[in-house]
Amino acid sequence: MKTVIFGTMLGWAILTGLASANLLEVKKAVEEAHCKKIAASYAKEPSSLPVSSIAQLQICLAQTLKAKASTIQPRNFDIQSPSPSQKRVDTTFPTQPTPPTPPSSIKIR
Repeated sequence: MKTVIFGTMLGWAILTGLASANLLEVKKAVEEAHCKKIAASYAKEPSSLPVSSIAQLQICLAQTLKAKASTIQPRNFDIQSPSPSQKRVDTTFPTQPTPPTPPSSIKIR
């Protein structure tokens, strides 16, 4: 009897967990659609949106940036200082090309 009750409770817990995960995905999809709708309205006519919609758009942008920032892996930049043997730095400018020389005489016929 205890095994049947335990099995039933375990099955219920698994199904509830899957259902709640599915509900979170649905909620996220609805929020994304709402954000896209506000963004499209703002792109068409920025002055037509009320302040509350603009505030909601700011929240959407912040959430998007936060999600993007969490998925980006930091790059490992290896910055090295100049070696001590290279104390001289080349600061000369490249030479300008020589301009073409004008003809010495022009003959018009």
